[in-house]
Amino acid sequence: MDDRIFQTGLSRRHLLQMTGAGIAAVSLTGLLAACGDDDDDSSDAEPEATTGGGAPAAATSSGDAEATATSADGTSAPAGEDDDPAEAKSGGTLTIGRPSDAVGLDPKIETTSPGNWVMSNMYETLVVFTQESEFVPGLAESWEQVDENTWQFTLRQGVTFHDGTAFNGEAVKFSIDRQKDPDNPGRSASNLAPITEIRVVDDHTVDVVTDGPYGPLLHILSLVYAAGVVSPAAVEEYGEDYVRNPVGTGPFQFVEWASNDHITIKRFEEYWGDKALLDEVIYRVIPEESARMLSIETGEVDMVMQPAPSQIESLKEDDSFNVIQTEGVRVVFFGFNVSRPISDDPAVRKAINLGLDRDDIVANVLEGAATLPTSYISPAVFGFSDVSETWAYDPDEARSILEEAGWVEGSDGIREKDGQKLELRHLSPRGRYLKDAEISEAFQAAMREIGVQINLEILEWAALFEQLRGPNIDADLFTLGWSTATGDADYSLGPLFVSTNVPPAGWNSFNYSNPEVDDLVKQAQTSTDTDEREEFYAEILSILAEASVWVPVYNTTETVVTTSD
Repeated sequence: MDDRIFQTGLSRRHLLQMTGAGIAAVSLTGLLAACGDDDDDSSDAEPEATTGGGAPAAATSSGDAEATATSADGTSAPAGEDDDPAEAKSGGTLTIGRPSDAVGLDPKIETTSPGNWVMSNMYETLVVFTQESEFVPGLAESWEQVDENTWQFTLRQGVTFHDGTAFNGEAVKFSIDRQKDPDNPGRSASNLAPITEIRVVDDHTVDVVTDGPYGPLLHILSLVYAAGVVSPAAVEEYGEDYVRNPVGTGPFQFVEWASNDHITIKRFEEYWGDKALLDEVIYRVIPEESARMLSIETGEVDMVMQPAPSQIESLKEDDSFNVIQTEGVRVVFFGFNVSRPISDDPAVRKAINLGLDRDDIVANVLEGAATLPTSYISPAVFGFSDVSETWAYDPDEARSILEEAGWVEGSDGIREKDGQKLELRHLSPRGRYLKDAEISEAFQAAMREIGVQINLEILEWAALFEQLRGPNIDADLFTLGWSTATGDADYSLGPLFVSTNVPPAGWNSFNYSNPEVDDLVKQAQTSTDTDEREEFYAEILSILAEASVWVPVYNTTETVVTTSD
């Protein structure tokens, strides 16, 4: 599934039948798109806003895409194209139960899946990256690479925003320039950094100019939260309140948002493509796992995200439900703030990595509903290499490393050095990722066994997210997940680990700085040789693993449950 679930071509009944048939990929929007074209985030069935990432073919996605792409009608094939159109009936409401709410509904502000699951049905991009790892037309009918620094896009004509204003080249320029505003950068600004100019040739033609060859450009332009086109008129009208009054060109338009309760979108009757068959979609926030499962069992909702792992097998045996699972592209981890005392010591970080039994967490806390991590990106991503030998479980070695670093066990079992206890502040959400609070609690207990005191604080996702967007989070560790939404390692390794991408410029909340990594990321971005890019990424991943910037915990298996009627 991708993040556009409800776009065209399927009724509510057909949608639920389709998901039961296993037409799914990595993020919930495509499922709604199942009523339409099939497209990050980056983002999954519990998606981090992913557009195509996680499909097995993504591993072949090199970033040096075909220079020109066109299609006869400029649209991607509906996921349900084999269904008899006569059987698809218009109307109805689809209600989805999910664990957390959006942070915002503005591509400049929102980069997390709870927002992107909604936004990807309201906003559109110039190009779409499909689950088959192909680029197909979106708001651009065709494109070509004019020279190594310039791509020219021919835009669709006759497209209008939900507020009735016209889509054109100026809207494209406005949307990307707004993200890249140096005084107030968007949260995806680091992904767009190689773009130096959006040049409007005329109303229906734009040039995207980069500072040199940039292999992943089309991948980035396919992301709603990086390059989703917003209505300039609406942004001007609503100002700071635009985040709660979104206006795009997509098949669904915004209706209302009651924070931490629900978001409703409805069919946009003037949509340029095939109209959505659903009347509306309601995203309900149901944080408690047991309440979420009860809601689908009683028919209160039609679909749930992050179902209880303990119930998945029984639901598979029940004809009343469909269970859809796919390999995800998200790694869930505990990230270190390496600029703080204690967590700035690579030896401490290494010992902590060795002291965590991930097999136990996946088997017992996650009940098999995830897989063991083998890198800082998932195996489905281009540029993946296995670096998991650096964190193989070895508690005895963990204790030895701490002893050698001068941390001796105190009378209470917690290690001390120069009068300072080995204690770390750890922030975690509850309900944002599968069993996020529970794995953090298991980690806390495991660290006690090697003499490390973890002071764990559980926060609401929105509160943690805001702290992560500050330049120096007041914590030593935090629980987070990252989805390589484009299927290309550049999407993760640049924003997360380049030294200039400390928030708000990027997502380097770890305050990690290594000139060698900075240089390797730049070389990988500008190379058009896929083998060379893979070598660069392998080297970067090895450096990060040796530095123990993260404690990788699990790779996601994305799961949703729908009713079968």
